Amino acid sequence: MTRERERDDDFSGIGLGGMVLLLTVMALRHPWQALKELLRLADRLGRWALGHALAPAALVVAIVLSRRRDRRPTFEDYLHGRDED
Repeated sequence: MTRERERDDDFSGIGLGGMVLLLTVMALRHPWQALKELLRLADRLGRWALGHALAPAALVVAIVLSRRRDRRPTFEDYLHGRDED
Protein backbone atom coordinates (compact mmCIF):
# COMPACT_ATOMS: atom_id res chain seq x y z
CA MET A 1 0.00 0.00 0.00
CA THR A 2 1.54 3.26 -1.07
CA ARG A 3 0.17 6.54 0.03
CA GLU A 4 -0.17 9.21 -2.55
CA ARG A 5 1.49 12.36 -1.44
CA GLU A 6 -0.85 15.30 -1.19
CA ARG A 7 -0.10 18.06 -3.59
CA ASP A 8 1.04 21.35 -2.13
CA ASP A 9 -1.17 23.63 -4.15
CA ASP A 10 -4.31 25.63 -3.78
CA PHE A 11 -7.49 25.34 -5.84
CA SER A 12 -6.03 27.10 -8.88
CA GLY A 13 -3.32 24.51 -9.37
CA ILE A 14 -0.44 26.86 -8.60
CA GLY A 15 1.97 25.45 -6.07
CA LEU A 16 3.12 27.34 -3.00
CA GLY A 17 6.46 28.20 -4.60
CA GLY A 18 4.75 29.55 -7.71
CA MET A 19 2.40 31.62 -5.61
CA VAL A 20 5.32 33.13 -3.67
CA LEU A 21 7.11 33.88 -6.92
CA LEU A 22 4.01 35.52 -8.40
CA LEU A 23 3.45 37.67 -5.30
CA THR A 24 7.11 38.70 -5.26
CA VAL A 25 7.05 39.73 -8.92
CA MET A 26 3.83 41.71 -8.45
CA ALA A 27 5.22 43.43 -5.33
CA LEU A 28 8.37 44.42 -7.20
CA ARG A 29 6.40 45.74 -10.17
CA HIS A 30 4.08 47.86 -8.01
CA PRO A 31 5.93 48.69 -4.78
CA TRP A 32 3.66 51.51 -3.59
CA GLN A 33 0.52 49.45 -4.08
CA ALA A 34 2.14 46.52 -2.26
CA LEU A 35 3.19 48.80 0.62
CA LYS A 36 -0.30 50.27 0.83
CA GLU A 37 -1.88 46.81 0.96
CA LEU A 38 0.66 45.64 3.53
CA LEU A 39 -0.09 48.62 5.77
CA ARG A 40 -3.82 48.03 5.39
CA LEU A 41 -3.34 44.41 6.42
CA ALA A 42 -1.17 45.41 9.39
CA ASP A 43 -3.81 47.93 10.48
CA ARG A 44 -6.55 45.32 10.29
CA LEU A 45 -4.51 42.76 12.22
CA GLY A 46 -3.55 45.38 14.80
CA ARG A 47 -7.18 46.31 15.39
CA TRP A 48 -8.10 42.63 15.68
CA ALA A 49 -5.31 41.98 18.21
CA LEU A 50 -6.17 45.10 20.21
CA GLY A 51 -9.81 44.09 20.32
CA HIS A 52 -8.91 40.64 21.60
CA ALA A 53 -6.48 42.06 24.13
CA LEU A 54 -9.03 44.52 25.53
CA ALA A 55 -11.93 42.06 25.63
CA PRO A 56 -11.19 40.79 29.19
CA ALA A 57 -10.96 44.37 30.47
CA ALA A 58 -14.25 45.26 28.81
CA LEU A 59 -15.85 42.20 30.36
CA VAL A 60 -14.64 43.20 33.84
CA VAL A 61 -15.94 46.74 33.35
CA ALA A 62 -19.32 45.42 32.23
CA ILE A 63 -19.55 43.14 35.28
CA VAL A 64 -18.56 45.92 37.69
CA LEU A 65 -21.02 48.38 36.18
CA SER A 66 -23.83 45.85 36.18
CA ARG A 67 -23.30 44.98 39.87
CA ARG A 68 -23.19 48.54 41.08
CA ARG A 69 -26.06 49.22 43.40
CA ASP A 70 -28.07 52.36 43.43
CA ARG A 71 -27.05 54.09 46.70
CA ARG A 72 -30.11 56.31 47.02
CA PRO A 73 -32.46 55.49 49.90
CA THR A 74 -35.44 53.30 49.06
CA PHE A 75 -39.01 53.62 50.27
CA GLU A 76 -38.37 50.95 52.90
CA ASP A 77 -35.41 52.96 54.21
CA TYR A 78 -37.75 55.89 54.78
CA LEU A 79 -40.26 53.66 56.55
CA HIS A 80 -37.84 51.82 58.87
CA GLY A 81 -34.77 54.05 59.01
CA ARG A 82 -35.46 56.42 61.91
CA ASP A 83 -37.46 54.11 64.16
CA GLU A 84 -34.90 51.29 64.31
CA ASP A 85 -31.92 53.36 65.42
